[in-house]
Amino acid sequence: MSCSVTGSASAAVCVSILLVFLPGVSPQHQEDVRNSFELSARAADKQVGGSDDYVKWFTIFKTTLLNIHWFSQQDGIEEEVKGLVFDSLDVSSSERELFVRALNSLQQLEENEKALKLFNKSVLDQVDQDVIGSLLFIGGGSYHGKFQLAVCSEKNGAVAVSTSYIHFQVHGAQYRGVLYSDGKVDTKTTLSTHVLGLHDGLYSKVRDSIKKKLEDSGVSEQTPVSGL
Repeated sequence: MSCSVTGSASAAVCVSILLVFLPGVSPQHQEDVRNSFELSARAADKQVGGSDDYVKWFTIFKTTLLNIHWFSQQDGIEEEVKGLVFDSLDVSSSERELFVRALNSLQQLEENEKALKLFNKSVLDQVDQDVIGSLLFIGGGSYHGKFQLAVCSEKNGAVAVSTSYIHFQVHGAQYRGVLYSDGKVDTKTTLSTHVLGLHDGLYSKVRDSIKKKLEDSGVSEQTPVSGL
């Protein structure tokens, strides 16, 4: 198929996933990635519910992607994060900067209020605190959840997504948010990196049915992030 390309980076929230699209990813492929990741994350949320079985969650998420013509290019080993999550990401410095900008825009810009609410709601599985004061709940309390920081690229029509899957458990006073893990107050943050590719020709045969399934649900769990 022939797709036009976009010349600037963009970002979107899909359920508990922050997606960054590098320059050159066509609008059609951006939509394909958003719809694929929304469908797969919602399937995992539905089957796992509010439990903290995050290995099972990602297994369902990935299996759903494979069933709609994605393929695995790389699976990373789970490692515990010490310090900034950003420092543990297996990405280039320019990609890391895009994530920082996207998260800052998500938190600070009024036009991203809908995206921020979706992200926080989808990330958090359990919260025992009166106030969530900022992005990813900087403050005291006990909570657990998961999220992904994913970067999508396209080269010669081939689409790939490198996603860092992060899950965390916090019990006690935590004032830096889960993007920083200092090992205190029974805090544990774990990260693994996975690279997935899209079988474009095969996916094109199910593209419309996936889009219709999401539309028929009556709920959209994807929204753009402005200000990147």
